[in-house]
Amino acid sequence: MITNIKTLFLCVFILLSACSNEVETQDAALSNDTKVLLENAKEKQRIGAYDEAIEVLNAAVKIDSKFVPAFNQMGLIYFEADKKNESIEAFKKAIAIDPEDLNSRLGLGKTYSMITRNDLAVVEYLKAAEIKPNDIEIYFMIALEYWYHQNLEKCKEYYNKVLAIDPNHIQVHLNLISVYERMKDWRHAIKEIEISRRLGEEKNDATAISIAERKKKFIIGRMNLTEEEYLKKSQPPFD
Repeated sequence: MITNIKTLFLCVFILLSACSNEVETQDAALSNDTKVLLENAKEKQRIGAYDEAIEVLNAAVKIDSKFVPAFNQMGLIYFEADKKNESIEAFKKAIAIDPEDLNSRLGLGKTYSMITRNDLAVVEYLKAAEIKPNDIEIYFMIALEYWYHQNLEKCKEYYNKVLAIDPNHIQVHLNLISVYERMKDWRHAIKEIEISRRLGEEKNDATAISIAERKKKFIIGRMNLTEEEYLKKSQPPFD
């Protein structure tokens, strides 16, 4: 009998808790505070309730038509829901309100990149770099976009901007191997292989070492070098 009472009490407690949470969610959705609505939308996004999240954000922009974070969040939700065109439109609305908003530029750039409009993506990332100069991640993304549409000189330029800030950025050195390969600049490709291998050993990064070794074999094949000839070319000074 006591066990049954405890079970009944537990069920009632769970039911009341669920009702309380539902009321709190409804209260948040009906709030006139745009920041509360934004957080509510993020929670709905977290559980995959994308349509409901968008409804909440639409309520937020009815209260404040220039609430940029709401449009940015719409862009992220549409992106996550694989509605890239809607994502683009949301970020564009945010940019129309505040052209200097970094999150809007990065969000739009990422969306363009995902639909392989790398030419448009790089435009947005370049504007983001103006808003936040000397940001390694932004420079890295710019270099990638230039790589995707094979503007090798610009790709090299922005990878080197990263290295000017962080000379030991191992992924940049690895990527530069491919850039110099495509440019047939074997001397610099070899230099990047050796730097990548050294950094891989210092950082105990087996993957980086493996990639550098594979690239080395490729270079030897392309240049018709023996191992001994390669070793001579891989010794500094490289320039």
